[in-house]
Amino acid sequence: MIWVGLVGLVVAVCCAFLARLANTRARVMERTETLPVEEVRALHEAAAAAAGAGHFRYRCEVVGQARPHKNGALRSELENEECVWHRHKITRKYEERYRDGNGNRRRRTSTEVVSAHSSSTAFFVEDATGRLVIRPGDEEFVGAEKVLDRFDPHADGGNRLNIGPLSLDLGGGNGTLGYRREEWIVRPGSRCFVHGEASDAGGGLALGAPAEGGVFVLSVKSEEELLRSENNRVLGYGIGAGLAALAGAVLLVLGILH
Repeated sequence: MIWVGLVGLVVAVCCAFLARLANTRARVMERTETLPVEEVRALHEAAAAAAGAGHFRYRCEVVGQARPHKNGALRSELENEECVWHRHKITRKYEERYRDGNGNRRRRTSTEVVSAHSSSTAFFVEDATGRLVIRPGDEEFVGAEKVLDRFDPHADGGNRLNIGPLSLDLGGGNGTLGYRREEWIVRPGSRCFVHGEASDAGGGLALGAPAEGGVFVLSVKSEEELLRSENNRVLGYGIGAGLAALAGAVLLVLGILH
């Protein structure tokens, strides 16, 4: 019972940490200005005139439609859909044998991610006042459209996937049950909300992840939707932390007394 109580306290700490993280993201978004693109450019021009190019850094938010960058729209790797951003994940499902604590042979089903990738190609967000380069890095897009979710049973010789010029070995062999393929995209013209840091450190003005760390959000959902979601997480994790702490403390005391 003591160990169960300790586990409950650990769960409480984890929930409290997640609640604090969600609260930080929500409060940072609330405090940050949502600016038209022309105002971000005006701030950059004023900073460049005063201190020279390469020194501008300003945390802000922009809202507008996603537009392909100078080389045109991307194509997603699995479904070949036109997009400005894409991500895929391929998960292998397999069965393995093991021995339990009594030495009996058992079977269990497990999964492993054999391929995961998201595009890092820059794109534009365009509003009524202009367009601004967005550098997504390895950040995921909140609310991206899921265009593929399929499980393919494993067949002999069916463990390779061609992605453009690449041929991916998915593994397989004994125990493989099949592969789940998932893909998400953001189409050109999608309305986007981006929270990050505008900077000209790379030679041109772009909005991306803060150089010194911090909140970076790419989303097809509105800021209001994101704040509602984060506040719900704060409430849910907060309640979970309180209940887990109470249960853990009671079980720990009961364990010590017995």
